[in-house]
Formats: sequence, C-alpha cells, structure tokens
Amino acid sequence: MSTHRILVLFLALLFALFSTSCTTRVSKPIDEKIDEIPSLDAVRLNIDTYIDRRVRWGGVIANVINEKDTTVMEIVDFPLNKKGRPQETDLTQGRFLARFKGFLDPVVNAKGREITIVGTINKSSKGFINQFEYTYPEILVDSFRLWQIEKQIEYIYEPYWYGPWYPRYRWSPYYDPWWY
Repeated sequence: MSTHRILVLFLALLFALFSTSCTTRVSKPIDEKIDEIPSLDAVRLNIDTYIDRRVRWGGVIANVINEKDTTVMEIVDFPLNKKGRPQETDLTQGRFLARFKGFLDPVVNAKGREITIVGTINKSSKGFINQFEYTYPEILVDSFRLWQIEKQIEYIYEPYWYGPWYPRYRWSPYYDPWWY
C-alpha cells in the first residue's frame, strides 16, 4: 500500500471520528423517543388521564427509601437540557416518586445527586414534606441515568504572581511608578 493511500485512509478515519464525536445525543439509558411528555404539574392536577403514559423526567434526589423488593426515590423535578440532564433553576414543578425494581444503594444514589428517569406513570401517592401533605405522582422506572457529580474549580487570580523581583511589582526595589 502506498503512503498516499495510507494517509488518505488515516484522514478519512480521523474525520469520521471527529464528526461522530460532535453530535449531541441523550445518553443511552434514557434516549427513548417519547412523544408529548406531560408536565409534572399537569399530571399532579389530573393523574387519572395520564396513567400508563411514558415520561422522561429528571431532577435532584431528595430521599431514597429501600423497601423489600423495590427502591423508591423522591425526586425534585427540574427541566431537562437537550442531553437529558436536569438543569437546576429556581423554578420547579414539584416532586415525584420513582419506583425502581430491586435494591439501589442510598450512598451512591445520595441526596442531592442529579438523575433522569424513563418510565410509566403508575398512580398517585400521598405523603408529607415535613408537615405539609403532598400528592406525588409515582413512576415505574424502566431506565435511568445517575449523572456524574460536576466539580467546580474556583480560580483565584493573583495580580502579583510575578514575585517581588518583577520590576512592576509594587514592593520591588526596582519599582518605578513613572515607568507606566
């Protein structure tokens, strides 16, 4: 094989790799196409019309309760971005319960983690948020994605990072205010 053909093949593979990496898709466990996802407010007001409807909702975990055969998560609803990740804003439509088959570790699925679920609306459940009685829509979860924790790094700008011997440094013996 000539060098020219190898170079063309390498560039074609490189182009294919970069063109597929730039596409934005929802993550695999939650990328099911769902037509007309109802809002949490609409479901809470009239749950009987939405029983057995498929939804993709997400938010932040508020509580995890392990029962005998299932795990129930209380999730504070937040709108999803185009990748399916919850966007924390000051506005929320409320809370819902997500019922999972089997055991989910409450340390991994901890309070404050972001999660997106896909499932069917099952029923409404009464519960309490502190002493306030609240009606939760309950979702039977088919698939979910627990999002990675994003660590924010705070950068501190230090204007005098050059050190005391830099000529423009105020306490330098070579500091000359007329130089500016």
